[in-house]
Amino acid sequence: MAGMTSCGSSDPVLLAPEDLEDLCVRALEAVGARTGAAHSLARATVAAEERGRAEVGAVHLLDYLDALRAGRLDGTARPRVVTARAGALSVDAANGTAQAAFDLVSDDLGRRARDCGIALLSIHRCFTAGEIGHYTTRIAEQGLVAIAGSNSPALLSAFGAKTAVTGTNPLSFALPHPEGPRMFDQAASATAWVNIRDAADRGEQIPEGWAIDPDGDPTTDAAAGLAGALLPFGGAKAGNIAFMIELLAAISGGSFSLEAPAFDSGDEPPQVGLFALAIDPTAFDPDFTHRAEAHLQRVAAEHGADFGRCKERRAQIAVPAHVFDTLTRTAAADRSEEGTS
Repeated sequence: MAGMTSCGSSDPVLLAPEDLEDLCVRALEAVGARTGAAHSLARATVAAEERGRAEVGAVHLLDYLDALRAGRLDGTARPRVVTARAGALSVDAANGTAQAAFDLVSDDLGRRARDCGIALLSIHRCFTAGEIGHYTTRIAEQGLVAIAGSNSPALLSAFGAKTAVTGTNPLSFALPHPEGPRMFDQAASATAWVNIRDAADRGEQIPEGWAIDPDGDPTTDAAAGLAGALLPFGGAKAGNIAFMIELLAAISGGSFSLEAPAFDSGDEPPQVGLFALAIDPTAFDPDFTHRAEAHLQRVAAEHGADFGRCKERRAQIAVPAHVFDTLTRTAAADRSEEGTS
């Protein structure tokens, strides 16, 4: 790969975005993903890395590869539109990725929002959705205001429950901007589940307030937190948000979080959901985007508060060595099979 650099066997491997995307596509195809689905997921993976969201980037792609091998994710699934009204779209992901289902209708969603002023997309029977900011960013790049959320298998305690009762259920919002949308993406949990998993893998402690153990008691033991449940970032308020997102994500038939099988083990697909709301601001005020940007610039200049700040995309992506090695071995296995077929 022309864009690859590394200083040592354990050092991160620096890749150009296009090289990482190609590697991700080949690895996904090697474990059974059809070409279109592989490209959709690889593009989303690289976009997360470019935005600095490594926890839902290349390292998270390993979860997708494992799910494809185990059958929790159907790499050959072809999403289909189930319902189409003037301002509403419902898509069955057929146990495939939310990214492929979104790509199927993203342009159509934008057209419906411009025609009606607002349009809602609901995706059901999908694998966990990855970086939710990917979906709002894509919508905002069409000049639309975007809100999106998805649910996950139950990982989060809420309202004093001793066990997980809902998902981490991330929410994202994005505003159009000529230099790239202003966007935020945050889960209802105090931290991402993958951060606790990574801490457990390293044998590290986690901060107080991140998780409870299997007995429902607060813990700083990452392994105990994985066996127990994550905690919401703001007590009952974040619990309310988590359930709101879950109910909206499941509106067209996605599994509720308590019903959804685990995304990281077993062979049953989680079949969760995702919603994305697209709003054409010109339906309400043709000058809204300019007013909003002027307001946010003033807030940043006068108070140092930069909401949804546009981050410069990274020209090179640092991929952990073990992730690069896994992707390379997986992709190479595919080429080896091609050579003997």
